[in-house]
Amino acid sequence: MPLMDFTLATHPRLRLAVLCLLYVAQGLPCGFVTVTLAAHLAAHGATAGQIGGVVAMNFLPWSFKWLWGPVVDAGMFPALGRRRPWLLVAQCLAFLSAAALVAVPEGDLWLLGWLVFVHNVFVGLQDVAVDALTVDMLAGRDRERACGMMYGSSYLGTFLGGAGLGIVAARQGLSTAIALMAALQAAMFLMVLACRERPGDRFLRGWFSRPTARPAHAPPHLLGMARALARGMTRPAALRAAVGAFSVKILPAALLAIMTVELIERLDWSRERFSAITGSGVLFGLASGVAGGFLSGWLGPRLTALMANVLVGAAWIGFSCLSRFWDRSDIVFGWVALDAVCLAMSSVALFGIFMRVASPSVAATQFTASMALMNFATSCGSWLAGPLAAWCDTPTAFLVAGCLQPLGCLLLPRTEAAPASTAAAPAADGGA
Repeated sequence: MPLMDFTLATHPRLRLAVLCLLYVAQGLPCGFVTVTLAAHLAAHGATAGQIGGVVAMNFLPWSFKWLWGPVVDAGMFPALGRRRPWLLVAQCLAFLSAAALVAVPEGDLWLLGWLVFVHNVFVGLQDVAVDALTVDMLAGRDRERACGMMYGSSYLGTFLGGAGLGIVAARQGLSTAIALMAALQAAMFLMVLACRERPGDRFLRGWFSRPTARPAHAPPHLLGMARALARGMTRPAALRAAVGAFSVKILPAALLAIMTVELIERLDWSRERFSAITGSGVLFGLASGVAGGFLSGWLGPRLTALMANVLVGAAWIGFSCLSRFWDRSDIVFGWVALDAVCLAMSSVALFGIFMRVASPSVAATQFTASMALMNFATSCGSWLAGPLAAWCDTPTAFLVAGCLQPLGCLLLPRTEAAPASTAAAPAADGGA
């Protein structure tokens, strides 16, 4: 087969592999900041509030990533593809911003937080372009299954950024771990550079020329898109989905920041032990994310989300009762593994709900806005860690959170799957 015919549009396995690898790249900074960097800061005397603040800066840009949607839809260098130019830009800037973290002086949390923020601005841009590419090229229930595999891949990235880079940081220093993360982001840039979206797209030369064999996509009318998005987001089903999803994303982030301080400062865990246990447990989310996609297609996303959050709430209550055994690695590993399994399944189910309640005319952009809302909830949860730790001890925090966690799922709307023949319609409108 000619090399020019080997494209994402014509090869489903290549397309899925590229999408999953790009989600691995998205998971890297999450694992690095929430595990590796958090452990480093805790070992150097940072408080739960300070760690929560840095972690919140990691998630905050994802709260506003929906602003990239119209930008990505407007197109850039169409000869290179519809979404690929933005992937190239995002990966290049993600590499440069990751490399800049090496220059942060020890103890400068202000500069560290803002560089973490900037890095995730560009990782968020990459996510918007990947989601737009997914909407363009997948249809029907294939989207939910692909979302499960992609989200599972992000857990692999979180594992590499947490357990992998955490061990590197403990043994070789934080600067070496940062350099390795930057190198992995550079490798993703080279992968995108080597792939094309559709037949007729160019690899790199002829940026400003017209594509040779691809239908033109007119840029969307931004004001019209904004109005349609506002109507879509304020529909009752969409509002219920937003409030319910926001509710179930807050507490996990708060508990993670609180538990980091508990283990490293109060129970005297080493950074290497913390990174190995917590980072490895997150790997369970990979398989759970894939399973969650199929389970949502079978049972429905609302029931899947409810089951997952009831289970994680019960796990938190049980973990609270075992607080005198928290110095044991197997107990903490069990908490992290159960968290990863349940929260990955819950997140994939929420993806399915947001896809189903989205208005067809702006489905892709509305989906991205909904994802941004969930990331904003995670940022709020990270900021909540300081006040929650000041209000109660860690076992009580887990007990209260376990009782509250399932309640948000009761707000989620009942949804029906979109027919496969119409699910691809949003691709014509674009969006991310």
